[in-house]
Amino acid sequence: MKLKFALLAAALALSPATGQAQMRALSDPVVGHPNPESLFTSSDRKLHRNKQTALRIQRELLKCNEWARAGEWLTDRYIQHNPVAASGLKGVQDYFLNVAKRTPTVPCPALSANDPNAVVAVTAEGDYVTILTKRIVPYADDPSQSYTTTWFDTWRFVDGKADEHWDPATLPTGPAPQAAAPATHTGTEEDRAAINALMWRYDRSLDHYDAEAYAANFTPDGAFGQVKGHDALRKMITDLVAGQDKRRAEGATIGKMHHFTMNQWLEFTGPTTARYHYYHQTVFGTGGAIGSPTAPVMAAAGQGVDDLVKVDGKWYIKYRNVAPTREQE
Repeated sequence: MKLKFALLAAALALSPATGQAQMRALSDPVVGHPNPESLFTSSDRKLHRNKQTALRIQRELLKCNEWARAGEWLTDRYIQHNPVAASGLKGVQDYFLNVAKRTPTVPCPALSANDPNAVVAVTAEGDYVTILTKRIVPYADDPSQSYTTTWFDTWRFVDGKADEHWDPATLPTGPAPQAAAPATHTGTEEDRAAINALMWRYDRSLDHYDAEAYAANFTPDGAFGQVKGHDALRKMITDLVAGQDKRRAEGATIGKMHHFTMNQWLEFTGPTTARYHYYHQTVFGTGGAIGSPTAPVMAAAGQGVDDLVKVDGKWYIKYRNVAPTREQE
């Protein structure tokens, strides 16, 4: 993990110094604990019980999606302080089982330092347990680059079950997440083919640094994170090119850019609206041997949820979100 971020810091500083450029992270990268499950123990019987329940929430629920078993570790009233999540065990289970349609990972693997949200530290005092985890965030002005920061989850426990929850989530700055798809909206084969073609054009226009073609994938008021509208989207690409040209002039070697979209799930939320769920990777390089100038270097990885809309018979991206919160997924 340290090597990846060292390569990223050395290889990528793509945006030129403009008024709209986002600053770059000054901190060291956040790194997961090498043996995260060892953090969920205590010599105190009560703290140990609460930590073990927190482990099951982090592993069985958040990592392995065993939400049908959530009642083993959450109380019926489960109080939420996340602004985009409702309170109550029943609501939590309904969302993950029936709306997000999460399926369990079997067998459920142990927590690992390589998890995207790797556990960094665990603290417990009284009735409370707090877990610190890594979060990977792409830069708004250049999503091919990313930085790490720290997320936290704090639970208050009653009789060994989580009864109340806090985290730092805020309401999304982009359009509100669309409602879950009613069962009647399954989309036509023509719509599915058109959306597949749209997302293919998106990746290819970005990899070719084609600003006009890239912006054309969005509605006129469409947005990538906080970059909104065709003019701003075109500028994001031209700034990316200018930054690379400058670095090449200074002697840097920048491999060919490739965007990968994987594990897609297309969710129709209406006859002219849909949500596109996926994992993504951005890789620079053309497949050379490790250590060579053309060796592939992963610049970013994560998951995304895009809001899509059909206008005058054609599908467009309304809002691209490559770093959704757990509740936005």
